[in-house]
Amino acid sequence: MEGNYSFRQFFQYVYQKDGRSAACPHTGGKELEKWQHDFRKALWERLGLNRLSALADGAESPGVRLVSSCREEGYLRQKYVMQTLPFVEMPFYVLIPDGVDAKNPARAMLTFPAHGANKNTVCGIAETPEETEKIKAAPDECYGREFVRRGYVVFCPDPPGYGERVEPMPSEDKSFLPNRERSSMDSSCKDLAQTAEALGLSLTGLTVWELRRLVDYACGRPEVKKDALGHPRIGCAGFSGGGADSMWLAALDERIRLAVISGYIHGYYDSLLECHLCPCNYAPSLWLLGDICDICSLIAPRPLFAENGTTDVENGPCGIAGPSSQMEKIRQAYTLLGASEALEHRTPEGVHRWYGKCYSFVDRML
Repeated sequence: MEGNYSFRQFFQYVYQKDGRSAACPHTGGKELEKWQHDFRKALWERLGLNRLSALADGAESPGVRLVSSCREEGYLRQKYVMQTLPFVEMPFYVLIPDGVDAKNPARAMLTFPAHGANKNTVCGIAETPEETEKIKAAPDECYGREFVRRGYVVFCPDPPGYGERVEPMPSEDKSFLPNRERSSMDSSCKDLAQTAEALGLSLTGLTVWELRRLVDYACGRPEVKKDALGHPRIGCAGFSGGGADSMWLAALDERIRLAVISGYIHGYYDSLLECHLCPCNYAPSLWLLGDICDICSLIAPRPLFAENGTTDVENGPCGIAGPSSQMEKIRQAYTLLGASEALEHRTPEGVHRWYGKCYSFVDRML
């Protein structure tokens, strides 16, 4: 008789026994607001953000330098490089619609790439054959370009391990794959996640840290519109891994006024235990604290738009019922805070892709 050699059922047992110890309460608005404060603080510690803050403290003041400027049809594209941590720099684009300046500012969107994409493809730029093929195959994924065409100031980075920041191939991989070279369409999530965790950090923490530095910069740009209280009107959007970035940034940075999460809201138990997605989805002991619905509940009552294709394999074994179950828990948080109209979930028929159903929502809510 064959044995049960897999760890899957054991992991499911541990999750059901010990997972979500800090789950979002649905007892009342005041309790939920206190939970948001405490849960956000716990995530900062769990992701290693407090350590990053200490490591960055006393370091040379981060600098931002302009690398290039290019006129496109209807907007200006600028490329910058920003220091985010000691010895680390992040490249990003700023797209400014024609007619937008300090005297005529506009709302802003931060846009993040998925796996198999980068800041170039999100902004519709093809500098390599791989990027040309990507844009041809998935033109809707150029959502950074679409937002600037709709009048938004756009900030689009290469997060850690993406685009120009793909890490060199490890020597071990080179020995087994001597003819394999990484391109700007690859990602280095595994390399960065494993090394970060060995140092008490996390890839999610590194990414959130850098994106918060980008928010710092965006808030200071004169082209970004402010509300009557002087707060910048900034949102964020991303698909798949970029959706994860959008979720985490909005959850942990309350300066983000609106979030678009495409192809990512699905449960850790319902999806990740079965689908075994990229290591960028994980952080030490994260699942013992909460699920994706809990992280998204930190965004409430700020506007949140989510979309999941009905046949997206990453929905997990329960299909679209998995994301729908997560959204129902998120909806309870929005209802308790009197913000039901600020949450929208679309489930178009189809696979794992950016559907772009969010644009009218962003126009209305940001």
